[in-house]
Amino acid sequence: MTSAIKDTTVLEAALETVSDGVLITGPYPSLTIVYANAAFYAITGYSASEVLGKTPALLEGKDTPADWQGIFRSGNTTPTEVLNYRKGGAPLHVEWSIRSPASAESPAYRIAVLRDLTQPRALEHRQAQLELLASMQRKVSTAGLDLRVLRQKVVDVAMDATAAEAAAVEEVQGDMLVYTAVAGRARSVAGFRLPVDASLSGTCYKAQIPIFCADVHLDSRVDQDKAEQAGFRSGMLVPLLHADHCFGALKVYSSEPGAFQRDQLKLLEMASHVLAASLYDARQFKSEQDRRTLLVDALPILISFVDNQYRYGEINAAYSRWFDVHPDQILGRKVEDVLGETAFNKIRHYVDTALAGERVRFEMTVPYSRGGPRPVEAEYIPVYDANDTVMGFYALVRDLTERRTAERDHLTHIYNRRGFDRLLKGAIATAARYRRPLSLLFLDIDHFKPVNDQCGHTVGDELLRQVANLLRQLARESDIVCRWGGEEFAVLTPETALGEAQELAERLRVAIASDVASPLGPITVSIGVAELKLQEPENSLIQRADQALYWAKEKGRNRVETVD
Repeated sequence: MTSAIKDTTVLEAALETVSDGVLITGPYPSLTIVYANAAFYAITGYSASEVLGKTPALLEGKDTPADWQGIFRSGNTTPTEVLNYRKGGAPLHVEWSIRSPASAESPAYRIAVLRDLTQPRALEHRQAQLELLASMQRKVSTAGLDLRVLRQKVVDVAMDATAAEAAAVEEVQGDMLVYTAVAGRARSVAGFRLPVDASLSGTCYKAQIPIFCADVHLDSRVDQDKAEQAGFRSGMLVPLLHADHCFGALKVYSSEPGAFQRDQLKLLEMASHVLAASLYDARQFKSEQDRRTLLVDALPILISFVDNQYRYGEINAAYSRWFDVHPDQILGRKVEDVLGETAFNKIRHYVDTALAGERVRFEMTVPYSRGGPRPVEAEYIPVYDANDTVMGFYALVRDLTERRTAERDHLTHIYNRRGFDRLLKGAIATAARYRRPLSLLFLDIDHFKPVNDQCGHTVGDELLRQVANLLRQLARESDIVCRWGGEEFAVLTPETALGEAQELAERLRVAIASDVASPLGPITVSIGVAELKLQEPENSLIQRADQALYWAKEKGRNRVETVD
């Protein structure tokens, strides 16, 4: 102490016990330090020999405000927080309170009390960082697994979190890093490309280390021309690293030098783990989607999703090939508008059934407005949301033109045995599931061999065509007419009980006897009829219909017989 302060033994002893730093200086502006307590030395790291006789300027550093010592000007200032520095350069957040003896008109000294706020400010900063990280994660999570949307979210939140002018996600494509998402000033250079082997971004990617660049003009790793093109003067880069795989870098930057603090790099590095994990998952998901899309687009069937408003939400490439239109002319449009009113009305029952939650499968010839009528096999599979409400259905539609050709008899153009067998299995399964009637008719042309032998096969073939045409004309649209083989035919009649099937058989018998003739005289048929029994196998139904046909022949031909 100097002689200006007398009999201070008790005062000094008291000051040595307090936890706040106490500093006594001479008058402003010289502010020569004449006393500091033990707490001041402990807080600042300086010794008495390094402090006494000096000024508070020894606590200044690069981020200390230039006019901070002005707080000593008045002896009655409110507490003021200042960023000072400890001996050695560590940041020191201090709250200063300045006092002078109230009785002195022109006080010769200042009493300064400083409270160390470094730890609470560090905790607050850490809390703010954690809150910012959580906020970044929440914002990014709203993008789901849509890679394009997620990339954009990442650059947006990175730019906001660091107050940067620009941000970019850079992903590796061959030997280049490409701006796959941009924000801020970087929007003008979307798609920008940087060589992996000759750029700061490439260094970040290959070394898998964060990089702080205060000024590109002072960094030899920077491609100066590329940096100028991108408007990059200072910035921070972190690798996009997840599951031991680095797929690029995240960059934030400014057109001004020294625009960032190093603690921001730590924040960006911590955030990059969350961002990279999200991007990695989205990339994997997109890759899987692309593989599935490639597979689905390669399939020779129509695959689509139709929502509960009858609109196409998804389609595969087959739709464009089938209807010869761009996907944009189908997506979002109603089924009726795409297929045409006539075609839609024909399938509407099945559409509404699927939207009611029932899986449906059917075959029919649909008169499409584009491409004309096509025989198709369709399956509609309902899709439910989290509340078990039907949100739409997936439609799988196959063109049966080629299969129908293979399943058609080359002479009569009705189903052959192959086609009939396939349809019979489906009809029996449907009848059994819903407990609906189903009947089968077997027909055989009476005395056909003499016609072939005496009149020739040309006449015989014409008779077969005439019989087939009559069967097709008199059967209902839902009935299935088949040439079973030789001069035998079969008619499968869904939703038809034995009595009704017997009536149909009689109409067929009479029509053929009236309308078909050969040079040897009228042509007649013998018909056997059987109705499907509960849980009866396919072979049993065929055997019983065949037995009924045998009885019709045995009883004189040109007649209808049934079996129970």
